[in-house]
Amino acid sequence: MRGERSSRASASARRLRTTIRSKLTPSRLLCPTVSDVAAEERFRRWHLPFKERVCEEVRPFSHGKVFRSPRHPDYWEYNCIRVEWPMDASEMIAAADRELVGCAHRLVEWVIPMPDSVVGELRERGWMANPLIFMLHDGRPLAEGHGELVAVDYRAVRELRDIWHRDGFGEHTDAEAFHSQAREVAELVDVRVIAAVQEGRPIGFAQVESHDGGSEVTQVFVRPERRGAGLGGALTARAVGTGASAAPDVWICAERHERPRRLYERLGVRAVVETGVAILPPKP
Repeated sequence: MRGERSSRASASARRLRTTIRSKLTPSRLLCPTVSDVAAEERFRRWHLPFKERVCEEVRPFSHGKVFRSPRHPDYWEYNCIRVEWPMDASEMIAAADRELVGCAHRLVEWVIPMPDSVVGELRERGWMANPLIFMLHDGRPLAEGHGELVAVDYRAVRELRDIWHRDGFGEHTDAEAFHSQAREVAELVDVRVIAAVQEGRPIGFAQVESHDGGSEVTQVFVRPERRGAGLGGALTARAVGTGASAAPDVWICAERHERPRRLYERLGVRAVVETGVAILPPKP
């Protein structure tokens, strides 16, 4: 899930929060099939070029690309370096310091599998580093239910966005500036928001962004006190259906070892591409 996303991300800070280091479990990614290779190629043609639309500056560096968007200084995902060839942690940090001069933060994203040793060293040096998986839905119909889920305006879930932002980033960023810049980017695509509403008040939401023949469930968030009752799964299922109505491919990003990945797999979503992100937030 992208940027205001975690996921993305988070995506998110579903995609940005430090997780406990664990061993890489066997997966189809280790022995890809022909269909896996085709899906990965579709992902790379669809997902990777989008950032170039947003950023005013895109240029190569020794191991990938540099993205800068002075119009969106608080939307870190659009001021970053993208690693496309292997680097060790020290090289990544040095490249980020060199290429992101003038940014209060540092952000590195990678679009290749990253060894756990590199992720661990980044964490040891104070970075929020998370291996991610982009997953593709297999097209199966999903049951919908669980209370009142309704399409709402982007602005209707601002309170929930603020909770999500504080949960992930604390006082590291100006929330008002971030949300303004995130909305500006979201408006470049077909963005739809589904909310779970109780007594007239949103208690959870999912966001779906569609463009160029693909959709991504970029956010799923439920109030902490409302978790554990299946609402996140219901929102995800509805979001996948909404994305499928707009594009043939529906993608979800998850942290490689975390519980949401297992939930998504039960909904018919399979791992296709390993990526990841590491952030050094600005000091409060």
